[in-house]
Amino acid sequence: MLIGLSLLVVLAPAASWSGENFSGGAFVIDGDTLNIRGRVIGLYGVAAPSLKQTCHDASGQSYSCGIASAQALAGFIGTATVTCETRQPDQHGRTLATCRKGKGDLSAWMVTQGYATADRRTSVAYVPDEKKAWAKRQGLWAGVFDDPAARQRDLYSAANQVVAAQPNERANEPSTTSSISR
Repeated sequence: MLIGLSLLVVLAPAASWSGENFSGGAFVIDGDTLNIRGRVIGLYGVAAPSLKQTCHDASGQSYSCGIASAQALAGFIGTATVTCETRQPDQHGRTLATCRKGKGDLSAWMVTQGYATADRRTSVAYVPDEKKAWAKRQGLWAGVFDDPAARQRDLYSAANQVVAAQPNERANEPSTTSSISR
């Protein structure tokens, strides 16, 4: 009986995470992580390069693909309100969620544009979008990159530094950072 109660205590918080809807303005932390109203949200089913990750474009030139990914996400969101439906917490301190700008799924957009890959460890939902990006050699698929799903992540918290990832025509220019104060 004690084991049953222990399992209930462990599983109950995870159950309460799933299906909760909330919305707000989004700060981009990296290409697959947002801060919305002080909550660190991971885009469900996708993996984007870390901010420090570099990739090679079609001509073999190195560029900051992690910053390019974060800037693309920030540019797509703009000042719009983002609505998320929570799925589950991950081991990095994020709540994984399906997030939308209007009717547009942020994960699908990032993968279709080639700024993120489908994270098959969590879902295969975005694999068709990834195949489209690969066929068109969009974003990451135009060159050579390390699989973002295999990257090591630090723990996230609402106090993490946030990339002030403004859309930038030159993706390899460094982005400024600022702290969240909410």
